[in-house]
Amino acid sequence: MTTSIPDPWAAWRERRPPARLVHLDSASAGRSSYAVLEAVGDHLLREAEVGGYVAAEQAAPALARARTDLGRLLGLGADDLAFVESATAALDVVLDVWPLPAGARVGVPPSAWGPNVELVRRRGHRPVALPVDGAGVLTPDLLDAALGTDPPDLVLLDLVAAHRGLVQPARELAAVARRHGVPLWVDVAQGLGHVGADTGADAVVATSRKWLTGPRGVGLVGVAAAHHERLRVPARAKHPGTGPVALLESDEAHVAGRIGLGVAAAELLAVGPTAVAARLAEVGRELRDRLAEVPGWRVVAPDAPAGAITAVAPTAGQDPARARADLLDAGVLTTLCLPWRAPGEMSVDDPGSLRVSPHVDVTSEDLDALVRGLAATGG
Repeated sequence: MTTSIPDPWAAWRERRPPARLVHLDSASAGRSSYAVLEAVGDHLLREAEVGGYVAAEQAAPALARARTDLGRLLGLGADDLAFVESATAALDVVLDVWPLPAGARVGVPPSAWGPNVELVRRRGHRPVALPVDGAGVLTPDLLDAALGTDPPDLVLLDLVAAHRGLVQPARELAAVARRHGVPLWVDVAQGLGHVGADTGADAVVATSRKWLTGPRGVGLVGVAAAHHERLRVPARAKHPGTGPVALLESDEAHVAGRIGLGVAAAELLAVGPTAVAARLAEVGRELRDRLAEVPGWRVVAPDAPAGAITAVAPTAGQDPARARADLLDAGVLTTLCLPWRAPGEMSVDDPGSLRVSPHVDVTSEDLDALVRGLAATGG
């Protein structure tokens, strides 16, 4: 990685407000572009000028384009998508309308996002662990064997693990699950705008604010067309003739955020999702190489398939929370990962780790600042 950012990644940074710190936290909330921010602000202004509902009617063409563009990224049609408030809200919605049996067994790998597993339990279902290889990957062979012997009612998969960046082979797993007649849902919150997000899943949940760098407060639920008729979605007199997935949307909506999400999706398509994924893979490799040399820290699962997300754990008794705070004081933004994020992999007495998630416009100077800051906490 060179000191200057190669095109088009220099342009990526120039299209965003200058950061006030070294932003290595795209897995929490990416930095929106001027165009996204302007689109959100323009719609809010329009709501004040003509009223919220009139402004929403006027925004219908932009929202339709957003659904089409997001469908291209996810391998779904525009009618397969609904806007909701977050990826968590999306999962709650699909758990509500999909005809699962009471107390359904939901297969999850150990790396599953903890709040998703908690939500499954709150809905009265039972998470069951799926077998994985030594790197934490749910391989097609392992899933095939599990579904052939004791199949759960549903498989719920994170495309990219939130706490350490593990990338699962979702498209291959979808083919296996389909062969066994077991639905596969994929949480693409950490994958959309990061790795290829066309998973072939039966349902997907996503958010705007991470690698896609859209606004906060907007999420997506997607259901493949083959499953629309099975959804338990009551008709609504206010929306006659509306398809079942569209009926999952709330009328009391953050329309400005949805428009901003559409702009972010269009920007990603213009740059090229494949090019972005390739750049982020390069960034991740460089990052892990750099962090492997920092005393007092180790890269978590360095050989697992991963994109740009990288986790480091202390080896000299450091407190990761204190280290994260010290880094922030030094102007470097990272994330503290505690066991609640992945209780299937992290024990309750695990002190935690730091997650580093730079975007395509990261520079060598940014990584130098991270390495210096971490080295200062190395015990």
